Amino acid sequence: MNKKQKISGFTLIELLMVIAIIGILAGILIPTVGAVRTQANLAASKAQLSNYVTAITMFKGEYGYYPFPNAQTNNGANINSLSDDFIETLSGRNDSGNSISTGGNRRRVAFHSFSESEFFYKDDDTIDVSTLADRFNNTQIFIAIDGDGDGEVSVPGNTKLKSPVTAYVVTDTTTDAPGYSLYD
Repeated sequence: MNKKQKISGFTLIELLMVIAIIGILAGILIPTVGAVRTQANLAASKAQLSNYVTAITMFKGEYGYYPFPNAQTNNGANINSLSDDFIETLSGRNDSGNSISTGGNRRRVAFHSFSESEFFYKDDDTIDVSTLADRFNNTQIFIAIDGDGDGEVSVPGNTKLKSPVTAYVVTDTTTDAPGYSLYD
């Protein structure tokens, strides 16, 4: 008796269909994952701005005045260009971790503890601990502080906000980093 045994397996067409379905699903999921990552970075960056605003408000509560006079002018100032060092004033420490009293922080109070993720990453993947950046590596971070005590700050677009302190980030066209603000 010569019986043929049936060999089970997938045909070429079945394999091609599975590969096509996997390709379609990957085409749908990959952009979605990228969008989710962007939204997560945006949320983390806004939280970072909110922490800066809170630290500045705590500074005023401690000393009775706002730091950074340059940020009290029209539309605020870039935190990396403030005359009083933003990092040292809010952390109460210098780059080497020593306690200092710069920018009017004479009691050396730590209003904010800066983490590694808040600093600028250079092209060689080293960290520049003297320059702050958001999660998109954008250094165009601005703080606007109420300088005249009327409870309002000016922001771009000649807009007045009923807030003593706010922050925003300007779009960086060289790196395609998005612009956003706490008042959106």
